[in-house]
Amino acid sequence: MKTHGSRYGMSGNVLIDTSIWIEFFREKGSPISARLQEYLKLGQACYAGPIEIELYQGAKTQKELQVLDQLFEAITYVEITRKHYHLAGLTSQKAARKGKTFSVVDMVLAITAQEEQLFLFSLDTHFKEIARYCMLSLVPLPEEMYKVKL
Repeated sequence: MKTHGSRYGMSGNVLIDTSIWIEFFREKGSPISARLQEYLKLGQACYAGPIEIELYQGAKTQKELQVLDQLFEAITYVEITRKHYHLAGLTSQKAARKGKTFSVVDMVLAITAQEEQLFLFSLDTHFKEIARYCMLSLVPLPEEMYKVKL
């Protein structure tokens, strides 16, 4: 797993996972929210289709939908391509041969981040496992900040 920094040839842009957005909207003053605010100020925050779907799915009010609409208009969208799906399938197969299975959505996001040279910012520990099977670069967090995805 690579560490966070431009010396690795990364674009500096960060794919923000749903778990981070949830923390951001629920806990405005948390260290995670502060870091995301910095990425937003620097224009480095990105999203992809599955993240958009998950956030819209969780919206409870019309106001929350409007906030999401404004958010998605303001930050960079990362297109998921046929190549990403193909590589996600191959990587999933490699992991499955070693007894590990991951959600299709998480594998696609991991491979998209890898192929587009984005860091992935997530609170879900399984991305650390996925990084064993691909060149995923995660934004490093102290171990106690990770949340187990059920």
